[in-house]
Formats: sequence, C-alpha cells, structure tokens
Amino acid sequence: MVNAIRKQSARMRRLVTVLWAFAFVLVVLERFSAVTIAAWRSGFASAAIRRLGCEAVAAIPELLFLLALWWVRSALAAFAEGELFAAPITRMLERVGLLLIIAAAVRILLVPGACRLLGQDVRYWIAFDAASMVLAALGLSFNAIAGVLRQASAIQSELDEIF
Repeated sequence: MVNAIRKQSARMRRLVTVLWAFAFVLVVLERFSAVTIAAWRSGFASAAIRRLGCEAVAAIPELLFLLALWWVRSALAAFAEGELFAAPITRMLERVGLLLIIAAAVRILLVPGACRLLGQDVRYWIAFDAASMVLAALGLSFNAIAGVLRQASAIQSELDEIF
C-alpha cells in the first residue's frame, strides 16, 4: 500500500512539474510578449511602459498561484520519498492556503488600483472576481484543515507516549 502511494505520488509530481512549467510559460507569454513588442516598437514610449507595468502588476497573483502549485509539487515529492505523515500535508496546506488568500487579495484589491494609477483605462478600484473569491475561501479552508491535522497529530503523539 505504501509503495503504491509512493509511486502514484512520484507520477503526480512529474505531472504537476509539467503543468507548472506549461503554466509559467503561458503566464510569461500572455502577460509580456505583446506589450513588450508594443513597447519596443513605440521606442519605449510612456504609455507602452505604463501598460507593461500594469501587466507586471497583473502577473503577481498568477505567479503566487504558480508558487502554490510548486508547493503542492513539493508535498508530492515528500510523499514519493516516504514521508506519508501529517507534517508534509500540514505544511503544504498552510503554505498553499496562505498563498491562495494573498494572491486573491492582490487580484481583487491591488491590481485594478495599480493599473488605474499607471494610467490604464480601468474604471474601478476593486475587482469583483468570483474565481479569486473562491480561491480565497479555499485558502481559508486549507488553513483550517491544516490546523485540524496539526491538532490531530499532537493528540496522536500524546497517545503514542501513553501506550
């Protein structure tokens, strides 16, 4: 049973690595290719640089989501190496949960205002983004689950000492 979990975790780690690399390339290409070409063609005019700055700010939450995915990959690597106990799971849930909350907050609260301050045609200061709100709720849930696992692990340690 343990070997099956380790093998499956190793396969999932490879899959998540490929997914992470593909998503990273897509973020870079989507956010920076067209605006960088436009800035180059305009001789790095002020408007093009401001647009590039807005895209850089908009990429921050996406990069945080990618970091969360990398930490999921790290947990899978720990499982593949035989660490099948609560510590890697708790650590991953806490990290991923915190990153999901921060990335969602940045996407909802900071990106529209920063782009507006950079002179982009954004008509709002706070974005209503249902997907980011769901990700923030998942992040809060992950942190709550991590707390439950940490408490269960402490209780298990106490029981192991008694018996």
